[in-house]
Amino acid sequence: MIGSWQDNFRTRIPSLASFFRRVSGDRRNFAYDLLPLFASPGRRSFVARRLAALRPKTPGLTPSATARAWHAQLERDGIVPAIPAIDGAHVAALRRYFEGIPCLDPYRAHLGSFAFDAPASPETNMGYYNARQILAAPGFLDLFNDPVILETAELYLGCKPLLDNIGAWWSYPGRPAAKGTQRYHRDLDSFGGFKMFIYLTDVDAAAGPHVFMKGSHRSPLLPTGRACSDEAVRASFGVENEIAVTGSAGARFIADTFAFHKGLLPGQGRRLLLTAQYNVNASPHLPAPPPVPSRGGYDADVNQLIMRR
Repeated sequence: MIGSWQDNFRTRIPSLASFFRRVSGDRRNFAYDLLPLFASPGRRSFVARRLAALRPKTPGLTPSATARAWHAQLERDGIVPAIPAIDGAHVAALRRYFEGIPCLDPYRAHLGSFAFDAPASPETNMGYYNARQILAAPGFLDLFNDPVILETAELYLGCKPLLDNIGAWWSYPGRPAAKGTQRYHRDLDSFGGFKMFIYLTDVDAAAGPHVFMKGSHRSPLLPTGRACSDEAVRASFGVENEIAVTGSAGARFIADTFAFHKGLLPGQGRRLLLTAQYNVNASPHLPAPPPVPSRGGYDADVNQLIMRR
């Protein structure tokens, strides 16, 4: 079951003094640090609905049949494992861009940055890019302001989403053990939301596919805030509900990552993944103030954490 009140409190708040220091530095930490106290699906949903009531909505929203179908599948399974891929030319441009800039091992930051194909250590499992690098990637805003995705998010959340928590990283093969997000876990970034993932390399069963436990986004089983074993997750939710998302470069999928999920440690080949989250409340993961100058053609409410008004 979801952990005790005391365990959940200590997940992000070692002391009240540290909590107030973090909140005074960035008010987004208020909700973020308290999230583990609302780790059960019922509590999260209760808060998310009240936050959504205060958020802007699209006047006269008439979602497409596709958005309604994706929303229904997200509600039921927590994942839509196959949505239309992005075109090959855009994939190639993104791949060239990320191959040309340095990345960092978040678990060994002291080793410094490195080229995508020259990881800092034999124990470096992943090479991450920072938010400013990702926002400069070709066509990033267009990709993640896909109108059908935004319609799906508004149906799922009950309000316009906040585009938030962007990420891009390489996963390296042949490492001795899985680390961090390569083990089953739940994300606790907001009170409600989902992520869109885009593979920028071909991903088969040996290349580190995203693995997801369907239905676990609505279940209180197992603790949050730490990794869980494959055996515990499968025993709780059934191996029949475990899916591995494979696809060619450009494949996209959306998932509520409060569900148990992981990115498998690749057995062969490097995997490059691009992602962003559609949230009901802001996480502290993006730079403040928003780093991108105001641009026309994008919803200011959706992009307020990324783009200056």
